[in-house]
Amino acid sequence: MYRFLRHFFFPHETNNHRAKALHPDTMLVYILLLALFNFGFRYVHRQYPSILGYATDIRLSELLNLTNKKRAGLGLSELRLNAKLSEAAAKKASDMFSHNYWSHTSPEGKTPWTFVISSGYQYTMAGENLAKNFSNSSGVVEAWMASSTHRDNIIKPGYRDIGFAIVNGILNGEETTLVVEIFGASNKEEMIAQKPVPLSSGVSTEALGDQTPLIFFGAPSQEASKSFINSLTSVIQKPLINIPTMTRDIVFIFLGLLIGILIIDGFVVSKKRIVRVAGHNLAHIMFFLAISIALLLVKRGVLL
Repeated sequence: MYRFLRHFFFPHETNNHRAKALHPDTMLVYILLLALFNFGFRYVHRQYPSILGYATDIRLSELLNLTNKKRAGLGLSELRLNAKLSEAAAKKASDMFSHNYWSHTSPEGKTPWTFVISSGYQYTMAGENLAKNFSNSSGVVEAWMASSTHRDNIIKPGYRDIGFAIVNGILNGEETTLVVEIFGASNKEEMIAQKPVPLSSGVSTEALGDQTPLIFFGAPSQEASKSFINSLTSVIQKPLINIPTMTRDIVFIFLGLLIGILIIDGFVVSKKRIVRVAGHNLAHIMFFLAISIALLLVKRGVLL
C-alpha cells in the first residue's frame, strides 16, 4: 500500500519523478470516472427521484411578497394577486409544456396576451416574465431584478395586478420547473376607446421537476379552473440528496485533490532539485483554482 501511495501521489523513480496522479493517461481515467458518475446520477434519479434529485422550493406567496418588496423599496404601490392573470399564467405554462417550446411566443404564433385575453382579463398594459431552473423563490426574483427587461416589468409604476403559475414538467427533453409571472393593469372605460397595448416581455430562468402539466381542453368549469390554478402555486421537492450540491462537492474534492498533489509535487521537485522538461505546476494550480472560483460563481437558472 505504501509503495502504491508513493507511486501515485509523490514524484519518484518509479513514476519518472512525476506523481502518477498527474500523468496524462490518469487524467483520461478521471474523465471516464466523471462521465460514469454523471450517467449514474441520471439513472438513479430516474429510478429514485425522492432519494437523488433536484431540491426545489418555489412558492407563489414568496414570489408575490418578494416582488412587492422590490416595488416598495422604490416607493411603488403593491401588486394585487389576480385570479384571471394567474389563470393566464397557468394556460401559458401548460401551452409551453404541451407544445414543447421556451419562448414568449408559441410556435403557433400565440403571444402572451393571447392567454391574458382568453382568461377574461381586459388590459390596457401587460407584461410577462418567465423562469426555469431555479431552486428557490428568492433566486427567481433576484435573477429577474438583475436583468433590465425583467426588472422593468417588476418596477413598472403602471401595473396594478399580477398572476403566477409554477409547474414541473419536461421541456425540450429536460426536467424543468417553469415559473410564469404576468403583470397587468385594467381599465374597462379605457378599453372601450383604445386597443390593447402589446405586452412587454421579460426573461426566464430554469429549474427541475417531473410532474406532468395539466392542459386545458376547451373551456373548463369555474371549479376545475380554480383547482387547476391552485395546483400550480408551488413546487416543493426535498430529495435526500440534491444532485447539483453533490455534483459540485465531488468536483471540488477532485480539484482540491489535484491542487494538493501539484503542491506536493512542486515541493518535492524543488527540495530534491529534480530537473524535468514537463511540469508547470504553478500554472496548473492557478488553472484549477480558476475553475473552482468559476464553479462558485455559477448559479442555476436561465433568462429568456
